[in-house]
Amino acid sequence: MSFEIDTALQAMRDLCRFIPPGGLKDRERVEKDMEEMISRDYEPYFSGNAAMHLLAECQRCGRCCREVKSIAVYIEDCRRIARHLGLSQKRFMMEYTRPHSLKAEAVGSARLLRKREGEPCPFYDPLLPGCRIHQAKPQVCRAAFYLSKMNLLLCREEKEIKAIPGCPADDLLRERLAQFHSKIKDEPGVGERLETLFFSPGPEVDLFLLLLRLKGLEIYFGGDRAECLARRLGLPRLAHEDELRAGAMLYAAALSYGRPLSGAEQKVTEY
Repeated sequence: MSFEIDTALQAMRDLCRFIPPGGLKDRERVEKDMEEMISRDYEPYFSGNAAMHLLAECQRCGRCCREVKSIAVYIEDCRRIARHLGLSQKRFMMEYTRPHSLKAEAVGSARLLRKREGEPCPFYDPLLPGCRIHQAKPQVCRAAFYLSKMNLLLCREEKEIKAIPGCPADDLLRERLAQFHSKIKDEPGVGERLETLFFSPGPEVDLFLLLLRLKGLEIYFGGDRAECLARRLGLPRLAHEDELRAGAMLYAAALSYGRPLSGAEQKVTEY
């Protein structure tokens, strides 16, 4: 288990290649803008759920396809899905979407996929299984369930990373975390080391947490806004999911290992 922690730490150190010459730029202002997008009141639940999102592998069971009442799509979604289907954006929007039920002031360019009440998403196909536009699915579908607004509210209220009832992907991930915790118990001092990594983070872990939060914002809001923040920091790009997964596993394990999340405090290390 110590080897796994060391391997993940090395993956976090490798992220230092993202730091531009002279260090990160305008970090304080960028972090204020990030907080306006998602309040720090939601930490560590927002970043914790971002870590869970990176680790879980959708089993395409179709639960969200069948149960979600309405599915919002933005222009970026329409463009991506239309390309995936080989349609023009205009044709896709005419055939598959309708105006949003809320006023434009509240939802901007968002529209809704055409679906009748009680019916699944029009792109749900039980024979596939699940979503037939899985690779190009809407942003709200990419964020479900871990980074849905409802889940974040529940996590903050109950001060824990909530399980997703009936989700096989979440069940499998929690089995992995349980196995991880079981191994920790067999090695004295490893649990304390794991907690120290994130509750008193060094520079490489602090950078990982910043990149993880950016990734969470990308998943929640879409790439454009997160990429703008990354550019302002001087980063060459957003970190890819596979570059963050090793650290995400440690972070998810730390958040669910023997310490109340309400007591989690992360200091900021300047670069």
